[in-house]
Amino acid sequence: GRSLWKGPYVAVHLLQKVIGMAKRNPEWWTQGRFQGIRSPEVINTTSRASTILPDFLRCKFGIHNGKTFVPLEVTEAMIGHRLGEFAPTRKIPVHKVKDKGIGAKKINPKTGKAG
Repeated sequence: GRSLWKGPYVAVHLLQKVIGMAKRNPEWWTQGRFQGIRSPEVINTTSRASTILPDFLRCKFGIHNGKTFVPLEVTEAMIGHRLGEFAPTRKIPVHKVKDKGIGAKKINPKTGKAG
């Protein structure tokens, strides 16, 4: 991990966006977010390496996964982790499920017989 004397890495532009949101919504920043009120804005970012700080609590982020922005609302358990941990970059393949009906046989459209 990162050495303690360096402190957590957070992109400067991301901190500026969070501070800007706090200035635009002071009543939410000081009281609303601790009462469970949802964030008034979504902050889109490509900085997946940034550490989640306690100041980000209840903020909504859109984290870029290489294609789209994945929505994320920060909770207490997420503090100290990286933003990228919560936006998977790979899509899990979905395979077709074969029809396994009991006694089900395919009918040949030309002959009309089961085969």
